[in-house]
Amino acid sequence: MKPSSDLNSILQNGFSFKYERPPGWGMKGVQDVTISTHQIGELILTSGRLLAWDLLIGPDERYFFKKTVTPGTYPVVLSIADFHPTGETRVACAMLVLGRGPAVSWELAAINNPDTESNADIDQYGVDSGTGSFMDVDTVQILNPLWESTERNEPDKFEEFCDEVLVEMEKHSFGSRGTANWANITLSEGTGANVVTFSSGWGDGGYASFWGYDAHGDLTCLVTDFDLFITS
Repeated sequence: MKPSSDLNSILQNGFSFKYERPPGWGMKGVQDVTISTHQIGELILTSGRLLAWDLLIGPDERYFFKKTVTPGTYPVVLSIADFHPTGETRVACAMLVLGRGPAVSWELAAINNPDTESNADIDQYGVDSGTGSFMDVDTVQILNPLWESTERNEPDKFEEFCDEVLVEMEKHSFGSRGTANWANITLSEGTGANVVTFSSGWGDGGYASFWGYDAHGDLTCLVTDFDLFITS
């Protein structure tokens, strides 16, 4: 599976091009698209097992990426697409920066499949709240008690947490329509464990991520492609 987007281009700050969405996908007419890139914080990986997930539907640590990285602190960069004349602003992709060199080749980031009866890799994660995120698997352990409170018919702590996340995301927005938001949520003051969450392209769907390698074959980034530029 290859990226549906030209990641090398849409990760370039200042890149511009003309784009027209196919009939039936809304936003009629040719658009002038300008890309800008923004570092929105750093993600702390304590185990090196990385999870990309819709934070607001409750992350499941079983669906981590099969490839692990060295524990550490890594910048998170969003690629933002501005459309003119419609004035739309959307998140085209989210990148976790793992090395210094630019990516020249891409490899699908296979996701662990907890279904013991199936050997097939999972190549996308589902989004049902219009948001994606990056987090360490260890961080999910901090969130699990919030999620479990709903199963015990206790006050819905996870819903309260989601409300707090949405409030925080509204504080950080690109454009004027509230369609390209983000937040960096610290979940443990002791370890610094956090989750970085962001709007997912046009909204809900299934989104794949890709490992980027530099000219020397070294791992340099992980990018989630939000399929913003549909061609058919």
